[in-house]
Amino acid sequence: MKARFSKIASASTAIAIAVFGLTAIVPSTSAAGLPSVRLVSPAYTAANSVDSTGDIAQYYSPGTKAFYTYIAAGSTLTLKYHATTDGTTAAANIEIALQVNAPWSSSKANWVSGTTVVGPQDGGNFGAELKGKTDASGDVTFVITNTDTKSLENPPSALNQDRDKVKPARLYGTMKPIYPGKGDKESDTDLVTFDVASSLQGGSTPTVETPKASGLPSMRLVSPVYTKANSVDSTGDIAQYYSADTKAFYAYQTAGSSITLKYLVTTDGKTPLANKMVSIQVNAPWSGSKAHWMSGNQAIGPQSDGGFGAEIKKKTNAKGEVTFTLKNTDTANLENAPTAYNQDRGAIKPAALYGTIKPIIPGFGDKEADTDLLTLHVHAAIAKSTIKCSSGSTVKTVIGYLPACPAGYTIKK
Repeated sequence: MKARFSKIASASTAIAIAVFGLTAIVPSTSAAGLPSVRLVSPAYTAANSVDSTGDIAQYYSPGTKAFYTYIAAGSTLTLKYHATTDGTTAAANIEIALQVNAPWSSSKANWVSGTTVVGPQDGGNFGAELKGKTDASGDVTFVITNTDTKSLENPPSALNQDRDKVKPARLYGTMKPIYPGKGDKESDTDLVTFDVASSLQGGSTPTVETPKASGLPSMRLVSPVYTKANSVDSTGDIAQYYSADTKAFYAYQTAGSSITLKYLVTTDGKTPLANKMVSIQVNAPWSGSKAHWMSGNQAIGPQSDGGFGAEIKKKTNAKGEVTFTLKNTDTANLENAPTAYNQDRGAIKPAALYGTIKPIIPGFGDKEADTDLLTLHVHAAIAKSTIKCSSGSTVKTVIGYLPACPAGYTIKK
């Protein structure tokens, strides 16, 4: 796959980009009627990024822009692009590629998108090439999460800090969108470079999180509460098929245990949808779900292709809330116990066994409502274990399921 690098002009181009550390994008109009792929969200301005188009201008179309900005290590980025056939007309239902850690950019940052792990690039190779299809409006979204934990840049003094002030050394990744069949001088694109810092001053962040109220109806999971500590974001897997604000994540569920899912349903992202029938599809269509469940007296088995295991319907209360309870019934083909509640699914042994729960607001399709898609991986029971944690001369013993040291303590080896 890495050999499919879109045409950077020559060896001299490669050297120039490597020297300058190819940077990123300020949205602009497209010139000369060329096809375009423009970043529309997050929005970058002179206040939160630095224009570096001059570094790459001679190698790209006159309408291509480049800029760089800063993110905190571990950030998740939702990059929404708008593609056109001529700078104006939306390019609907075409495949757009995003080269993460673009060729010749010297990008050394590490990322994950869905199940795709992206490492540093080398020479004319990219770290990885992600693909997505534009919707009817010409929009396509990619979700990537930074995974760097070492060699981080110091916190920048501002989001538009000059890169020459980076200490101790730069660590970054460049994102390059590709319009199908067009070279660097044949399409107008936005090249964005993210410098990865240990943190950002004042807790600010250039990552634009999905708006909480998009105006679309919504069905959001409010309990249990899933965070980075007990789940893994997988929105990138489904982004092109759902509304821009739909989220997906996976977590781990002990075989034989029960879970109560409480949702808040709204008409527009804010206003509660009271006393209305909604549903969840257990073992959702096209999810590959093979787990077994009970809901009351209803047994739920694996799904196949476009069918679901079962659809459970309930009415919201006066506050727009609705609750569903599921009990897992699997006894065979269980996953081994995870080593952490946010374990990457790539570490699952011997094979994945899971069920995806999909909320449904009647009358609204996947791109017409904002929902939370939860996948529960079913595993063998976790045994209690003991660790010793130290802070200076103080040592504490912690006993529990996947125990962790308290704040300020580290595992004693």
